Amino acid sequence: MGHTLLHQILVADLLAPLMIAEYGDMRTRTSAVARLGDGTWIHADLMVYCEAQDREGFVEGAPLLVVEVASDASRARDLGAKRELYAGHGVPCYWVVDPTPDGVRVHVHALREGRLLEQAAVGMGESVRLTEPFKIDIRPDRLFSGLPPWRGPVEGAYMAHENGPNLPGPQEVFEIDSFTRRWPTGAEKVELENGSPVFYGRWDERDVEIAQRTYPGRVVRLDQKPGTPGTLRVLPAVSAKQTAPQRLVDYDHV
Repeated sequence: MGHTLLHQILVADLLAPLMIAEYGDMRTRTSAVARLGDGTWIHADLMVYCEAQDREGFVEGAPLLVVEVASDASRARDLGAKRELYAGHGVPCYWVVDPTPDGVRVHVHALREGRLLEQAAVGMGESVRLTEPFKIDIRPDRLFSGLPPWRGPVEGAYMAHENGPNLPGPQEVFEIDSFTRRWPTGAEKVELENGSPVFYGRWDERDVEIAQRTYPGRVVRLDQKPGTPGTLRVLPAVSAKQTAPQRLVDYDHV
């Protein structure tokens, strides 16, 4: 099962229980965008927020709850840097729904003294009773009881186990593989963090070269070994005086 279909099923299974649990002026939105700051726009799978934060097309400020469904491209960031980002902007509750070959595990985090700390990691056959941001029982085997079986790693949208072909020449038409598996059209999700675009997908040196041509003078960084799922970032130039396209690429192996 591809990540796109599995992701939609998991989000749909969570939506009704969250809407039942919300109260007062709380609202729940799927595939939601929140502006946490002028240079930070995040795209979350589910959000619970106050009605006063509702804007046309996005949520203003820190939601009450953010839920992310992890994929191979997002898992490391969802459980690491993304958690720190949300904590820095005062998000009080953060869940990561992680589908694995052994079933779904829900990581529950709560803001404590400026940090989002994991309060529970609930797998199939387990449960936890939460009171923030509302009272709700998290039981993965009941919440996600209608899931069909799947095997192996969960790949991101349009991803395959190998990167796609090169881009076609200027006089050639695009084939579906080169269109859906190259940067940026192969991105599973795009966000803006502190003014730097973050693209989720399976990227290699060819994608880096495309991004460098698109954003001359900026640094393009892969957060993982080339060819494996993860994120590609477009960062400001190391020096404001540098105007030529930079060939610097940092590979932070995970």
